[in-house]
Amino acid sequence: MTVVLVPVSVEQLSGLRGAPLAGPVTGFAVTPGLLDTFGLSDADEEEADRTALLLAGLSSLISYGRRLVVVIDAAAVDDGDPFGGVTLRGVAWSGVSAIFADSPEAATAVSAAAEAVSGLDLDVAWDVDSVHLLMAEHDLLWFGPEELDTLLDA
Repeated sequence: MTVVLVPVSVEQLSGLRGAPLAGPVTGFAVTPGLLDTFGLSDADEEEADRTALLLAGLSSLISYGRRLVVVIDAAAVDDGDPFGGVTLRGVAWSGVSAIFADSPEAATAVSAAAEAVSGLDLDVAWDVDSVHLLMAEHDLLWFGPEELDTLLDA
């Protein structure tokens, strides 16, 4: 099993308790490609995990205009992606161990970054100034699965 960070929309997240996300689902994990791309080694576990989370958050921002990521332990297929992209058969609520999202205080920075990356590929979006500013000034916050209703109401 691998820790996989899955970008989701608010609608996907809110519906996940009732029905799994059918695959294929793209997620991000610490893979050899991610380690190589970012010049990390197996010893850099914490930084590699953080990088995978930032990439999943950016993917969510590009696709849904908000950084929202669920964490699951799952069997994943390494796609050989330089950014740690992996494919899952699906995502079930029972597999979610955590949720990451921006704080309300990050709303202005999230909006600016979302507008700047709309329609861009992940590798291009990674180099956008407003994305770097968002990542530097606003860490994604950790929420337990039991906090889903509170998170969705925010």
